[in-house]
Amino acid sequence: MPQSARIVLGLLTAWLLSSLSMPARAQTLTYEPLDGPGLGKHIVFIAAEESYRSELSMPLMARILSRQGFRCTVLFAIDPANGRIDPRVRNNIPGLETLDSADLLVAFLRWRELPDEQMKHIVDYAESGRPIIGLRNATHPFRYADRTDSPYARFDSASSDPPGGWGRAVLGETWVSHYGVNLVESTRCEVAPDQAGHPILRGVPERFWLPDDVYGISESLEGDAQPLLLGQPLTDWTPDAPANAEKPPLPIAWTKTYTGSAGRAARIFTCTMGHGDAFKVEPFRRLLANACYWCLELEEQIDPLSDLSIIGQYQPGPVGMVGFREGMTPSDPLFANPADENSDTRAVIDDTQPGWRALTEADFAPVNSAADTWRWHDGQLHCTGQPVSVLRTAKTYRNFELVVEWMHERTAGNSGVFVWVTPESIRRLTEAGKPGLPQGIEVQVLDHGYTELMRSQGQATDWFGTNGDVFPVGVRMTPFPPLSPDGSRSFPREHRAKGHGEWNHYYVRAIDGEVRLWVNGGEVSGGTGCDPAEGYLCLESEGSPIRFRRLRIRELPGPESTER
Repeated sequence: MPQSARIVLGLLTAWLLSSLSMPARAQTLTYEPLDGPGLGKHIVFIAAEESYRSELSMPLMARILSRQGFRCTVLFAIDPANGRIDPRVRNNIPGLETLDSADLLVAFLRWRELPDEQMKHIVDYAESGRPIIGLRNATHPFRYADRTDSPYARFDSASSDPPGGWGRAVLGETWVSHYGVNLVESTRCEVAPDQAGHPILRGVPERFWLPDDVYGISESLEGDAQPLLLGQPLTDWTPDAPANAEKPPLPIAWTKTYTGSAGRAARIFTCTMGHGDAFKVEPFRRLLANACYWCLELEEQIDPLSDLSIIGQYQPGPVGMVGFREGMTPSDPLFANPADENSDTRAVIDDTQPGWRALTEADFAPVNSAADTWRWHDGQLHCTGQPVSVLRTAKTYRNFELVVEWMHERTAGNSGVFVWVTPESIRRLTEAGKPGLPQGIEVQVLDHGYTELMRSQGQATDWFGTNGDVFPVGVRMTPFPPLSPDGSRSFPREHRAKGHGEWNHYYVRAIDGEVRLWVNGGEVSGGTGCDPAEGYLCLESEGSPIRFRRLRIRELPGPESTER
């Protein structure tokens, strides 16, 4: 053999051996579990539709649930030519064999026409009697346009046997219509009559807004479907929009059972909401997380206060393929599962240590609010924002540490936590019984959307911040820099606050006339020389609905607090 031929043969052999030794490109995404109530359970998510960014939202939910003990696998539509995620590929979802041993299927897919060997795993799973969650366009998951001779063609969403195909038979409905105008009419979600006590709704507010539109439904849902949430179409894509009076609310989330060939009735949960931005809303994530527990018959483990914060990167693009990120693979860094965003908070401020105690309804007293301004429910304090007023503690405090978690329910929300509030100002407000705020040190609780609101009204926005200002109201304090333009406020030196629909963690340390604020684990602002340095703690109602939770306090050495 000529020398040149031997060289070529050697190079080819080396290339072949190298190729054979290379690991296969990952076609699925798995998040291993941390310790938690879901330990030992395996959830498989299918993200295979072009419209609503499920290729981002399903990994997000998988990351969140893995922190609660669930092993979570996400399957995607994959282009076999390059191994990339591509929802336009309707005939390939690798990894469906993981359903054979899965405990729960979360389906978010639309109009797939899968090979029989892949489709078999989905059908066998459903027929086995194991639970399923269907999201948004999973009501019309299959469409057999080319392979009408397939034994699975009867599961087409337009099928007449069974009517409505797999979607209606299993999930309770097939494709009907956009009842709310897509991207125009958003949705006010309302708990269905007599369903407030259902485990799936634990910790979910009775009303909340979603940037999503209501799907139409048939005259009735299939089987024993029981609506849990109703969706009221609004006139535009903002939370404050009025209801469309011509469109009464329709079911947007329900439970049912499906009994397959194995003869076991599976728990089914279906929700027709699912726009990418809907997953930025904490009540929606809580609804879906609770549904996972309920489907797995773990409803006793549902914690209405569990941390469901967004973990890792999540910035869904617009609806449709225009918002799709080309080139992603299941091993993309975009899907990384970083350390818990609140882990530094837990490490620095361990409010489970001796001396800490919860502040509950019994620790507060009314001042100048309406009877329905404040309401305790499922361990959370709900505030309507009306009228402008405060709720005070039953006693005054001097030196203390305070933990407060809060979430604005709407954009541009305004509220606050007052410390060292003067008894005289509380007395005046109580006697007047009119809207107003007290005198003390305010720790600002302001949504980022407030800046845009002020700009839209032609007002200045340089005098306040939305990441934790601290400032005196009718009392004395020397604020820490950086300062507001007039020098009265301590502006946050780091921007750490999350927007509406997200929970924020405040840690306030007030000792001997000095107040310091930590936002989501990092110190940002404060002041010294506060006078007076003893008084009530107050929560503020100022125009927009807000929720508080995990109110905890530890009193520190100093003069005894005074009962009021």
